[in-house]
Amino acid sequence: MVKAVASSEDETQSKSPMISFINSQKGKQLLIANEYIFKLNKTTTTRKYWRCVVNSCSAKIHTDVNGHLVKINDEHSHPSEKETIEVREFCEKPSQTSVDKNDVFTR
Repeated sequence: MVKAVASSEDETQSKSPMISFINSQKGKQLLIANEYIFKLNKTTTTRKYWRCVVNSCSAKIHTDVNGHLVKINDEHSHPSEKETIEVREFCEKPSQTSVDKNDVFTR
């Protein structure tokens, strides 16, 4: 009987969260994974190293330079930041309630 053995790459991909990116208030890129926010800590020619934005938290993520997940340590010491993420995503969207001067009809 042949037994399949998962490599560490397979384990990373089977557990891999959906990651996305948003911008900070200063215009820097932030990574979102599993309702947590990560800031860029270091960049090399092949990888980007991300740390949780909460200073006391040791969670880390490694991506390649194209933003594909390579490695994850997703053990956080605090609750998720779901509400903060929703606010940041809302603020990034262009306002759809603003009125364009050309759309206003004058009589």
